[in-house]
Amino acid sequence: MSASRIHVAVGVIFDPSGNKVLIAKRPCSQHLGGLWEFPGGKVEENESVEDALKRELHEELNINVEPARRIKQIYHDYPDKKVLLDVWEVRKWNGDVNGHEQQNIIWSPIDKLETYEFPAANKHIIKVITLPQVYLISQDGYKDTSKFISVLEKCFKSGLRIFQLRLKSRENYQFDQLVDQIKKLSIRYNSRLILNGSINDINNYDIDGIHLKSTQLYQFIDRPIGAEFLLGASCHNENDIDQAKKIGVDYLFISPVNNTKSHPGIKGIGWERFKELVSDAELPVYALGGMSKPDLKIAKQSSASGIAVIGSVWESKQPDKTIKSLCN
Repeated sequence: MSASRIHVAVGVIFDPSGNKVLIAKRPCSQHLGGLWEFPGGKVEENESVEDALKRELHEELNINVEPARRIKQIYHDYPDKKVLLDVWEVRKWNGDVNGHEQQNIIWSPIDKLETYEFPAANKHIIKVITLPQVYLISQDGYKDTSKFISVLEKCFKSGLRIFQLRLKSRENYQFDQLVDQIKKLSIRYNSRLILNGSINDINNYDIDGIHLKSTQLYQFIDRPIGAEFLLGASCHNENDIDQAKKIGVDYLFISPVNNTKSHPGIKGIGWERFKELVSDAELPVYALGGMSKPDLKIAKQSSASGIAVIGSVWESKQPDKTIKSLCN
């Protein structure tokens, strides 16, 4: 790492409910003073990042951090400073939280974080930690797009917060209009629309991000789209995961976990293998492949963010009720 780039250990500290995180207000005398941030501090020379995280959170907040999990590394250049934010998820800690440095601290609901003013680099963290536990993917195609849109709206109403449009072919669709319809719904219901496609789609459609196939990962040497968009990727092994991290993706699908009807000749990797790959990822991960409600608990126990679903929703008699069951 360049000597001019400041390496900072950052803790996203969850309350016992898992629904709130701790944020602190920077003193006005500091760089970016008056803005809110996730607690942490500079990694000292010859100090591991995890040791720096534990030291800083004890000094700042009087808490003792138990094993944490890295979820993201963010390189950001301010006009006067370059930083590397090493972001860790902190769910196990003990002590009575208080601001030793007289900083203002609060527990914010995760879904309210965007109402606070953060430094630009911290906004990338919010984008990642607000990923929902259920991620719906479209089927390969639809004979009746009007019915599809109607069912999808019911899913959004039932709590769906991220949807990926992944069609086998865009022919036989008025694709621009279809994307526009879905985007309007996603805005209405405070959700996100991701396209499974090419990087150029960012310039052609009003969307929230791009999801790359595993083969597409190797086309790039660094992040191909701006940080204001979500970038996801499908991964099947350690090489895919390493390449995904190299180009700065925001989340991963690891698949197939279970056997699926859509790919009868491909055996699922199973939960033990999935857990190994999650530990290697150091990123938010969704389990994909034959997922249903019982798998959500197993995925979370395996340190995943949640599950990505297709058949269990679209093949159910009432997709919206299936989504509601998964989201609650």
